[in-house]
Amino acid sequence: MSPFLLKLSPHARQDFIDILRYTGETWGQNQLLTYRDKISDALKAISHNPQLGRHRDDLPSTHLAYWVGSHIIIYRTDADSLSVVRILHQRMSLTKHI
Repeated sequence: MSPFLLKLSPHARQDFIDILRYTGETWGQNQLLTYRDKISDALKAISHNPQLGRHRDDLPSTHLAYWVGSHIIIYRTDADSLSVVRILHQRMSLTKHI
């Protein structure tokens, strides 16, 4: 099966930048690169298999959540694309930020 076309919303793109900035400032360049690769690998995995995500009661029924490290990738799919809505820290209120 071909991977879904992966689209990051402007919020998700900014989330990714902010996560990497914080990681680099707090834990250094090596950890930034490691976590960047971990999130990138997770995005690739869900684009190949969107069913990896899980439905949650605190998200709209059209959205799925996929855990990576301390963060949750929130996304939805249509016929041929996967749209990442947000990448949020596990302590954040999903309902407030979706």
